[in-house]
Amino acid sequence: MKIPGSLRRTLAAVITTAGLAYPACAAICPKGIGGCTSPGRCFLFVDADGNSLCDYTKTTGSSATVSSPAATPVSGSSGSSAAPATNTATATVPDSSAGSLFGTINPAIPIFEATLFCVLTGILYAVIRARVPEMREKGRLPVLALSAFFALGISLATTCILAGGTVAGTGFALAYMAAGSVLIGYLWYSRAMTRRLALLAVLQSTICGFIFVAPIMPQEIGGLVNVVTGASALTLGVVVIGAVIALALVFGRVFCGSICPVGALQELAYTVPVKKYVVRDTRLPEAARLLVFAAAVIAALYLVDLLEYTGLYDLFALTVSGLLGVAIVLVVISVFVYRPVCRILCPFGVLFAVFSKFSRLRLRRSKACINCKKCEAACPAGAAGRFSSHRECYLCGRCTDVCPVKDALRYGPQAGRSRLQENPK
Repeated sequence: MKIPGSLRRTLAAVITTAGLAYPACAAICPKGIGGCTSPGRCFLFVDADGNSLCDYTKTTGSSATVSSPAATPVSGSSGSSAAPATNTATATVPDSSAGSLFGTINPAIPIFEATLFCVLTGILYAVIRARVPEMREKGRLPVLALSAFFALGISLATTCILAGGTVAGTGFALAYMAAGSVLIGYLWYSRAMTRRLALLAVLQSTICGFIFVAPIMPQEIGGLVNVVTGASALTLGVVVIGAVIALALVFGRVFCGSICPVGALQELAYTVPVKKYVVRDTRLPEAARLLVFAAAVIAALYLVDLLEYTGLYDLFALTVSGLLGVAIVLVVISVFVYRPVCRILCPFGVLFAVFSKFSRLRLRRSKACINCKKCEAACPAGAAGRFSSHRECYLCGRCTDVCPVKDALRYGPQAGRSRLQENPK
């Protein structure tokens, strides 16, 4: 299909303007709310010229005086008018080499984190093997994966706290995203995952989200769009986000279900014992989310972070603002309605849903199923029916928890390639 010349010229003008005339990170970086937490060391947004040193927070040497978002009005940022233009904040940052994704990082930090991770993994492994018989029966590798997952969260969170402002919390968040998604996926594959473990996982992910001050999803859609259009150089954050989305082809929505702090917080809120309003028909929420996705992509082309107005970053940064009220309202709604942000407002939910539709591994019924429909009644996303859209399965573990027949529900490959069609022994 030939692209009209006028459209090509318009796209070229937008990309050129975004990449050369204005730093993309200044307009869409969610960390600009309440003061940049990682000036000069941003993992998610880099200028079109590939500098790791953000043009918006200019610095030379090892220290800088950084204007807060209130000091520099930015298009598309509601926080830019929250204080007089003379308000500034001082931040000390390490030297950063052009083109580097990390800048200068004290080597003692990753060494400490790796050591703490190994020690905690060993301790948790010994405790679980000794104290949790049902996990011991699953074998050594599932116990090791479970120990590693919780050790990962604890060690990263501890290191982030001890490192203070010397390392951006986003880096710890990216490590948790990538490794955590793989470990949770393996736990489901090994059939060691339960509803109780799923709740512990989302609890840890929620806490990590507040410590890292990096909800990652859904506000980083602008970074991905700007890399695709050429308005921003490729960054480590975009690479990890792309890899995590690709993992949905293998494991399904393990990231949405257990790792993403935004989803995890909603999952915890939904456990509050009040009357629920269950939306089982997924077509309307999916259609609304598709519209939000299209709007967010178009807005990102003009350097506007549409999802900023959810106030989610203010919430995880514990920043008092008008947008914080919006985020609190969304959390309150999630007490009554299952994951409203994930199912309606998260643009990345569209990508995860498409990929998970073709996932190699997912929850399936075996021939042992007696069609009692308890799983369908327990599923708050309407994804447990025989002909339901499995794109909206967040692997919360409710269906496997209420199933009265052993192995009637199994997480595994497609039928015909696995034992899912066999009667359980």
